[in-house]
Amino acid sequence: GWFQQWGQPISIRKTSDVAYSVAEWFAGGGAYHAYYMWHGGNNYGRIAASGVTTLYADDVCLHADGTPNEPKYTQLSRLQHIIADRAEVLLSQDSIRTTIPYWNGKAWANGTSQFVYSYPPSTHFVISQATSPLFVLFRNQNISMNDHSVRIYDDNMTLLWYSADYSDIASNTTELVPVVVGPLDWQTWSESSVKSNLSVISSPNPIGQLNITNDETIYLWYRRNVTLKQASADTILRVQTRIANALLFFLNGQYLGEFDDHNHQAGSAEAFIVLDLSHFNSNQQYLFEILSISFGLFSGVYANTFEQKGIDGNVWLDGQLLLDNTTETNFWNHQKGLIGEYLQIYTEQGSSKVDWDTQWTKGINQPITWFQARFDLDHLIREDKNANPILLDALGLNRGHAFINGNDLGLYWLIQGICENNQPCCCQHAQTNCLKPTQRYYHIPPDWLRPKNNLITIFDDLGAPSPGSVGLVQRVVKSSKINDFFL
Repeated sequence: GWFQQWGQPISIRKTSDVAYSVAEWFAGGGAYHAYYMWHGGNNYGRIAASGVTTLYADDVCLHADGTPNEPKYTQLSRLQHIIADRAEVLLSQDSIRTTIPYWNGKAWANGTSQFVYSYPPSTHFVISQATSPLFVLFRNQNISMNDHSVRIYDDNMTLLWYSADYSDIASNTTELVPVVVGPLDWQTWSESSVKSNLSVISSPNPIGQLNITNDETIYLWYRRNVTLKQASADTILRVQTRIANALLFFLNGQYLGEFDDHNHQAGSAEAFIVLDLSHFNSNQQYLFEILSISFGLFSGVYANTFEQKGIDGNVWLDGQLLLDNTTETNFWNHQKGLIGEYLQIYTEQGSSKVDWDTQWTKGINQPITWFQARFDLDHLIREDKNANPILLDALGLNRGHAFINGNDLGLYWLIQGICENNQPCCCQHAQTNCLKPTQRYYHIPPDWLRPKNNLITIFDDLGAPSPGSVGLVQRVVKSSKINDFFL
C-alpha cells in the first residue's frame, strides 16, 4: 500500500505482487515485515500530512474503515499464519538456497531466476523471478509457476500456499447500506452573517500562518483595505503562498474565487488568478479578505521552525503591492480561526450560540457556510459497528470539515481523482476511481456515536452544492475469513 493524496485516483497493487514480495522476503531469511500498511487508518481532525487524504491508505489488507480488503486480506493472512507456525524453523537457521531447472519449451535448462529456499526439515519456498509463466523441476515434480511467484511446500511436497492463487477468496465481501432514511433535516448558518469580534494581530505585511495559529486551527483570515485603481473583468491577483494550502478571496464580503495547491510537499507556491471586478467601482475603498486553509504540514506535526503556511511573501492586486509601511489604516489584520470554531458551534453547548436558519437551502453553494442536523441510528443492519463501520457519505458537499457529536472527522473534499498515463509510484499497478471523488466516504469511530440524537455539523468553505444528498451508511461485511489475530 501507499498513502493517498487529494486529487489522485486510488492506486492499486495486485494481491499476487504483494504476496510474492512478502513471501520472497521471508524465504531469503527476513524476520520482520511491516507491510506499510496492514490497516489503512484515518487522519481525524487536523493530523493529516500535507496533501494526504483523511483516509491514509485504502488498497491495503484492511481498508481505512477496518473492513477486509479481499482477496488481499485473506491471502496475506494465510501467509502470515504459515510464517508464524514455522517461525522457530525459519529463525533458527540460514536457508539452503538451490538453483532449480526450468522448462524452456524443448528441454530442462539451468535456471538463473528459479530457486528453492529450504529450511529443513519442514519448509521449502519455490520461487520464480521470471517475467512470464513457466514450469520448474523440484524433487522430480513439474511445478507450474506464474511470473514472479512463490509456492510453499512442506517436506512431503504438500502445497501450503501459492502467491498467485487465491481463486477461492471472494473479492466483493461488503456492501453499503443507508442507516438514515431520507435526507437529513439541515439548518444553516454563515460565517459572513455576523461581524467578527475576535482579536486580531496587525502588521504592515502579511504574517505566516503558523506564527499566529500555532497549528491550532487550519484557518487564518487576512484582511486589509484596498482601493481599486481600475476595476475590470480581468483583474490580476498574485499571492506568494505555500504548497498544500488553499486561499479564498473576498471583496466587501463577496466571494471572488479560490486557489489551492494539494501536493504532498513542502515549499513555496504562487497563486495567480484572474478576478472579475467589473461590478466594483474604481478609486473606491473596499475590504479585501483572504481565508487561508492549511492542507496539513509536510511532516504531519508542528514540530519544526522551518515550515510555513498561509501567505509567505507579498500580495499584488490590480497591479498594487499590498504593503504599507506608512499608515496603520492599510495594515493587514490577521484573525486566527473561524467564529464557528471559537464558539464551538459543532458541540451541544456551542450549537445554541448562533441563530440557525431552518431554511437550509439558502446555504446551498454559499462559501464559508455551516450546516447542522441530527440523526438516529434506527436502521443498523448489524449492531457491531467495529466490524461493520458507519461512514459519512459526503456526496453533495464540496470541501470542509465534518464533526460528529463534537468530534472532528477531518477534512472532506469531493475533488476528483485525475488518472495519468505514467506508471503509479511505489509498486502500484493500476488506477481506479478516475474522475470520481478521491474520497467520498469518511469513517466515523463507533465510540463517537450514540443510538439517538447524534449531532452532525458541516463547515463547507467552498459552498456545498447539494447538502440534501449527504447520508450515513453502514459498510456490512457479507463474508470474510477474518482472523482476530490479524485485526
